[in-house]
Amino acid sequence: MKFIKTLFLFVCVLALTSGSSMASAQMSFFDFLRDQGAGKPAVDFTVKNLKGEDVNMTKYRDGKKAIIFFWATWCPHCRVALRDLNREKASIEAKGIKLVIVDVGEETAEVIAHIKNNKIDLDILLDADNAASDKYGLVGVPTFIFVNQDGLVQEIGHSLPKNYDEILSRSKKK
Repeated sequence: MKFIKTLFLFVCVLALTSGSSMASAQMSFFDFLRDQGAGKPAVDFTVKNLKGEDVNMTKYRDGKKAIIFFWATWCPHCRVALRDLNREKASIEAKGIKLVIVDVGEETAEVIAHIKNNKIDLDILLDADNAASDKYGLVGVPTFIFVNQDGLVQEIGHSLPKNYDEILSRSKKK
């Protein structure tokens, strides 16, 4: 977890301090992150939910399109994205999209406290040992992975785009 925090801070500092001469290198770096798993089958994983029960991502997704959201309570951008997902939950689910919300590397009690304090009404899964996030090669949080109903990763990003439904409706990676 310390490595992820350090890497996250490094990427933020790099993005904030780089001049225009670094713009193309930064874009290539972020394009690499975005496209790293696109077009490939979504990697399956099993983690615990807040009740301590095992949850398998493929079974949980149940053949639906899915937005897998990796996040952490210490991450300010994650907290904003989590509130947005919580607010948009009904609209997202009405489109037949399953939200797979995965906290990375934190203790259950810490996550439960955050969920209660912020009135989050989402099913939260716990990747306490980073096994699921490691399978996806996560570089930092927040990370959104968009999986179509065929189980293929369509896109990977660090924010929820307005056209997420269009992204998820692709039958193949463009």
